[in-house]
Amino acid sequence: MKARALIAAGTLIVGVIPGAAAAAAAEPDSTRAAAPGDPTAAQPVLLNQSGFGLGEPKRFTAPRAEDGAAFEITDASGEVRYRGRVHGGVGDFTAFDPRDTGDFVVTVEGAAGVGTSVPFGIGAYWIDRVSYQRAIEFMSGSRCYFGDFTRFADGPGLASDEYGHRECMKAVTWRDGAHYSREIQTLVDLYFVNPSAFEQVSVDDAIYEGLPVTLPDDTPEIVRLIHWGVELLLAADVNEPQLKEQLAAFVHAYPQLAAYIPADVYERARDHVFATWGDPAGDRYYWQAFTPHTGDLFQTYTQVGTGKGELPPGHSVWPNVMMYEVALREGRDDAERYLNAARDQAAWLVGNLDLDDPAVTKGQRQSEYVLITGLVQFAEAYPDQAPEGIEGFVRDWARVATERSDNLWDFRRYSDERWTIPAFTGGGADDPNETGNVAGFAAPALAAARLLGDDDPLADRLREIAAAHVDNLFGRNPTGRHASYDAPSEQDGFEGVERGWFSEYQGGAGLLENLPGVLDGSPKNGHYPFNPGTGNIGHTEGWVAFNAAWNESLVWRAVDQTRLDVLNRRGDPVRVVPRRGEVTVELAAPLNLDAESLDQGTVEVRVGDRAAEALTVTQTGPNTTTFRGTLDLATLGARHGDEVTVSYGYGSFAVSHSFTVVGR
Repeated sequence: MKARALIAAGTLIVGVIPGAAAAAAAEPDSTRAAAPGDPTAAQPVLLNQSGFGLGEPKRFTAPRAEDGAAFEITDASGEVRYRGRVHGGVGDFTAFDPRDTGDFVVTVEGAAGVGTSVPFGIGAYWIDRVSYQRAIEFMSGSRCYFGDFTRFADGPGLASDEYGHRECMKAVTWRDGAHYSREIQTLVDLYFVNPSAFEQVSVDDAIYEGLPVTLPDDTPEIVRLIHWGVELLLAADVNEPQLKEQLAAFVHAYPQLAAYIPADVYERARDHVFATWGDPAGDRYYWQAFTPHTGDLFQTYTQVGTGKGELPPGHSVWPNVMMYEVALREGRDDAERYLNAARDQAAWLVGNLDLDDPAVTKGQRQSEYVLITGLVQFAEAYPDQAPEGIEGFVRDWARVATERSDNLWDFRRYSDERWTIPAFTGGGADDPNETGNVAGFAAPALAAARLLGDDDPLADRLREIAAAHVDNLFGRNPTGRHASYDAPSEQDGFEGVERGWFSEYQGGAGLLENLPGVLDGSPKNGHYPFNPGTGNIGHTEGWVAFNAAWNESLVWRAVDQTRLDVLNRRGDPVRVVPRRGEVTVELAAPLNLDAESLDQGTVEVRVGDRAAEALTVTQTGPNTTTFRGTLDLATLGARHGDEVTVSYGYGSFAVSHSFTVVGR
């Protein structure tokens, strides 16, 4: 228990809050004035408590409002800034992109009365801005042994029923992480998709003691985290397949990490994954491996794991593609074997999975995203090598997801009979904690939208429901609460949030309850479609696997929002530029880390195959989504016929624009 302020059932309570908050009244109480955003109000208005991004979907739920009920958005002065109507319990104000950031309030007036939302903001890359720091702080604070590598000697047990060291319980690298939580993959993806942002995110009190090598003082925290995970996996001599996949992500990413991490670390990891990739043994280390399988990553996995998320279909597709590219880089003569494994696995998925069966999609809980993101990356990177049918398969996934999201929350249900996942082998009781599935849903939804393209009618709806699942984490749900108990905390929570989750699990397996940004809980089946009086039911506990899934949603949010152009003075994209000319580089990316200042980022400029040069781009104004810099070709030493490429990000997430230099 802790002392804090909490808004519950419309009353501001200050004092000691019990682990399980009392259930709110099932029916609205007309005898009292309800607080804004109270789900038990006569006319509740529930939305993302923090805010919305410019150009992104903006929707709220008014569960008791009739079709046609009027709503308006007012600012702090009371001026009406936007008007609309509620349909199907949903109000849409996507078109409202103000120059100022708010606060704003939604007011709904209908047969049930007048109701108001909590105040919220609207700004450039809002969710990314309020989430990046917390994401890295959580990953830093949840490491095994609290950052003391020397304590690894007391580390994990070999068998699935041994929990191991209390400060690395059921894990090797991050506390309570298990073999399928993909911490390193999601950290690499975050760095690759938005390097300028994550190079700026620091954790001043992070501890790194006793590691085999010491990184330079200017190493970004996200790179230190990647290195931490790699060293522990190598020290544990892992052979469990999904842990080997984590090492593959590092080995693949190493050229972009080499400025900070010594080559010796790369060489040890490279040699380990090449030596063990096809090893059928998989006993170091695994927990909750309810679905029998081997460690041979060249095989085609035909097993589908349980609702624990321990063996999701498609987990090996993109790791095999990464290993193919590493093998090519290393000049190995067995490179094709990795690509063939990826192709065979993808073909089996496309030909055998029934996407109408929720057990293979939402039923994979926090691990669901690997299926669609892996197939999309494979299809985009190697369109001539990937098997036929991936686009149709992804479209079918999108069809099912959008059909099951046709409700007042824009929430992807488990099935026609259930809203959330049912009980599964290994835990969950009747109403499992599916927070990681909600947190990770934006990743496959936005990946699918990217592959299908903007001309596909499903793409816009996928973006809408991706945003709705982010909003669900932030309070657009039947409880009106954020997924983090500490969300209202200035020190550990999320900007603007007033209602956190009902409770947090004290002394859980990962000892995560006091960490910034931890995702504790989400609405259970009993809360839906709208039962605000149900209260705090089911299991609540933070888990690194949930936050890792949230990392991947942040990745694909950045993928979906990042654009790069090279423009002439008229603002038109250029493909040919005079040798002594100047052009404007314009980048749109989630780099608005400080809402009060003009932020900056760095793009890379290459002439032919020369080494890259850095160019700074600066935000064009407060609360804008674009960053610009001037590129003077005279300073590049480019000659007639040279190709110049400007890029941002790395690997499959890089965006670029190339042009040819002309003139003597």
